[in-house]
Amino acid sequence: MRAYTEVKGYPPYHPAMMVALLLYAYRSGVYSSRRIARGCEERLDFRAVTALNQPDFRTISEFRRRYLDALAGLFVQVLAFCRKAGLAGLEHVAVDGTKIKANASNKHKAMSYARMVEAEAELTREVDAWLVRAATEDAAEDATLGSTRRGDEPPDRMRDKQARLARIRAAKAALEAEARAAETARPRPPSPLTAALNHNQAELQNTSQANQSPRRSAISPIRKAGS
Repeated sequence: MRAYTEVKGYPPYHPAMMVALLLYAYRSGVYSSRRIARGCEERLDFRAVTALNQPDFRTISEFRRRYLDALAGLFVQVLAFCRKAGLAGLEHVAVDGTKIKANASNKHKAMSYARMVEAEAELTREVDAWLVRAATEDAAEDATLGSTRRGDEPPDRMRDKQARLARIRAAKAALEAEARAAETARPRPPSPLTAALNHNQAELQNTSQANQSPRRSAISPIRKAGS
């Protein structure tokens, strides 16, 4: 905490949380700041460590860079304490495949001072390897992606919210225009009222034609007598 000083207001994230995040990530074999930031969004174990905080990859990288010496010493202390308390063994933190000697025999629980010095040196080398690998992966990703990109951003054409909204509205208007054109071109069945009017008009026409046709007289002509 004494190594963590800010000249402008309060820091955005508590240093204890940042230290815990880096220690957990490195111990889990995740060294890239971008992958750590993504884990804070996607992985439940990372979100538990950060209490749902989601620091940006640049924040993570800058925190490691600024407090590199303090982190190295602190990590060694934490790992030594965890091993002494039986919370973690050295084989658990050798995530890069490095084999470190350990003895779980009960008769060797009382570690000699020389052995403690040797174990601390081994932990120091391990932690230094973590920090070197983290810096190396960040530098490689910065060279590939640039220092401001995380690598999973949407395309440039989709990054501007106003432009994206305009494209969405234009696409929606085009679809609506196509739907209206298809609706206009499709023949529609007559409505019930129109059908009834057409039927009445047809009946009127039939009645008019029937009235205009000649009728045969129902009375036969009178014949003359003797004819």
